[in-house]
Amino acid sequence: MKKDKKSAEELKQQQRVRTAQQWLPITDINRGIAYRRDGYLVGMLRVQPLNLELLSEAEKKRKIDALAEELNGETEELQIFCIGRPVDLNAYIDWLQDKAKMEQDFTRKRILKNFIQHASRVATSGEIIERRFYVIATKKAGNRAEQDLISRLQDLKTKLFSAELAAEICDDDEIMDVFSLFANPSYASVEKATTDIYLPSQLDI
Repeated sequence: MKKDKKSAEELKQQQRVRTAQQWLPITDINRGIAYRRDGYLVGMLRVQPLNLELLSEAEKKRKIDALAEELNGETEELQIFCIGRPVDLNAYIDWLQDKAKMEQDFTRKRILKNFIQHASRVATSGEIIERRFYVIATKKAGNRAEQDLISRLQDLKTKLFSAELAAEICDDDEIMDVFSLFANPSYASVEKATTDIYLPSQLDI
């Protein structure tokens, strides 16, 4: 009896175990498309930020009006998603390290090492935040759903370009990065970042 009870407890414990993939609302990411468990396909555009504070009032109005005009004809649902994350200085730090290895002058080498230490502290402290902007489109799974979704993303990219905004369709790695960023924004860029991130709501258009 005792052995049977232990087996039942072990079975119950195994049922509680869930892999990361089972907890995620997606089943697969392939060729720039995320497949949700509810039967919908998801594609994303990453939009490069634009600082409106550097523009005159007339330029601000012109850009806002241009964007509103381009999106005015949209009849299908889309989402605009904005999130903050610690800036990624890994490429800059790698460049400094390579430069320090090649440098022969002792004084310059020490200055470069100081730069590396400073950049590492900034990266791990989360003091500098970058904002990332995404446009998310969905499509119900079915015949030609993948082609229709990619076609819509390309159309949205063209419309944003007409409104003087640079955008790129996210590939598989970028989509995974968005999921990581949404789930844990403070640690998505660097492991030790602890800054508080406030998530804005998603806007349905």
